[in-house]
Amino acid sequence: MNQPRKVRAVIFPEPGRISIGEVDLPVMGPEDVLIEIEYTSISNGTERWCLTGKLNLPGEPPLEFPHVPGYQAAGTVLKVGRKVEIITPGDRVFSRNCRQPYGWKGSWWGGHVQYHVADFKAVIKLPEKVSTYKASALLLAQVGYNGAAKPQVTPGSSAVVIGAGLVGQYAAQVLRHRGAHVIISDLLESRLRIAEKYSANEVFNSSCKDLVSYIQNKYPDGVDIALETSSSNKTIRMAIELLRYEGQLILNGFYPVSESMLDWHWLRGKEIITYCPNSRTRPRLEATLRLIQEGHLKVKELVTHELKLRDAPDAYRMLLDRSADFLGIVINWK
Repeated sequence: MNQPRKVRAVIFPEPGRISIGEVDLPVMGPEDVLIEIEYTSISNGTERWCLTGKLNLPGEPPLEFPHVPGYQAAGTVLKVGRKVEIITPGDRVFSRNCRQPYGWKGSWWGGHVQYHVADFKAVIKLPEKVSTYKASALLLAQVGYNGAAKPQVTPGSSAVVIGAGLVGQYAAQVLRHRGAHVIISDLLESRLRIAEKYSANEVFNSSCKDLVSYIQNKYPDGVDIALETSSSNKTIRMAIELLRYEGQLILNGFYPVSESMLDWHWLRGKEIITYCPNSRTRPRLEATLRLIQEGHLKVKELVTHELKLRDAPDAYRMLLDRSADFLGIVINWK
């Protein structure tokens, strides 16, 4: 197969605007693979920050526009370089992104791109029982796995997950798989209905009831584990209030500067053990993939919207609409 020179991509030309355009595809090197992407999954929170131009990472320059977003995709390998090992044409793989093309003006994450040229060491071959559809959500699922893998868990450990977005749902599933009794709270009833079916032992609608009072009545000494995903200083403080003495706190959200100030006395008062999970590693991605393969981590069940590429702008408009009802969003490139 001849390598295409121009391929389709999701592009943010400027803050708040979405388009489907074309980008140059990099020339393959000897250790590269060419992947035809079948599905990509949107990382709702992070890509909303990108779209609005408000993503500020410590030590990194501000996001520039145009921007090609995304960091989780899956498809089939079409071609491999002469030094590629293990991966062969026809293999189905997870790919984080396509390499940035030469001369691109703007910022580039390169997940939502029709074809990926990527170093073979950066892609992960999929087990037979894991579809490209499920694998397209692998990186964000790993974020939840990473947080839920941190605390010590014994059978029957009590755990509260604050926030039933994707990360909260994945984390709750992993905590429950590890033996914890998991209560997940959220403001949206639609997300709680999904969590009740797939992610948690109990759900709690905090839009109309007081979570702190409920947990204190149920667990007078506090819970063993509190995992926070809502990225709010207020909910971090609440999570600490829910914990028992020497309980375990996991900060599993993305915390902008305005919400990242933590008073150490909150932790010191109860000698709280605190975990701050971040980013991804290949071993963790592979461990997450095994849980998906074994059926312990539900991915497809959390998808509320699957859109064709031409309709992808509608998905991003949902991210900007706080009243929109959605959870997992998948773009179908086929």
